[in-house]
Amino acid sequence: AFFGTFAAQVAEPSLNVLGETVERLTNGSFRRLVLVYVVAFGVAVGTCVGVMKVLWDISMWKILVPMYAISLALTAIFSNGIVCVAWDAGGVTTGSVTVPLILAMGLGLGKKRQPPVADGFGLLGCASVFPIVT
Repeated sequence: AFFGTFAAQVAEPSLNVLGETVERLTNGSFRRLVLVYVVAFGVAVGTCVGVMKVLWDISMWKILVPMYAISLALTAIFSNGIVCVAWDAGGVTTGSVTVPLILAMGLGLGKKRQPPVADGFGLLGCASVFPIVT
């Protein structure tokens, strides 16, 4: 789960566009690849947490509420520039490369449970919130 979603996120066109935009706006002081790899790491960790959520039947609220609380706390602490990039990073995770992979993974994992569940969207929710924090 980790390496697949990491690689998919690195290949995500919308993330690369965000990285190029941030690098251009900061006159090269914030490199595109740094942003891409940090966001990809956050998506990969979030996906792994989502996999644990599905396999261990953890409530979605126990993951998303604390993560969004941390995100809001960080929003209050840091400057607007980095906060905007962080929240945009969460948004670009729902692109054309990553979403089909994560949803398929969630549906496949859900079939392994008894009774089968469709948890693809829970997995995507976890994958989207973690890049905001990273």
